[in-house]
Amino acid sequence: MLGGRRADLVRARGMTALVATHDAALMEMADRVVTLRDGALVP
Repeated sequence: MLGGRRADLVRARGMTALVATHDAALMEMADRVVTLRDGALVP
């Protein structure tokens, strides 16, 4: 999982991480959350 130290590393290096999850706690760490509904991305 991408959490804690890995998330800090991603931010420090200006990188992007794409994570697919149903975990609300992990989503709270994200700068942006996009939902997939009926096969389409919903911002």
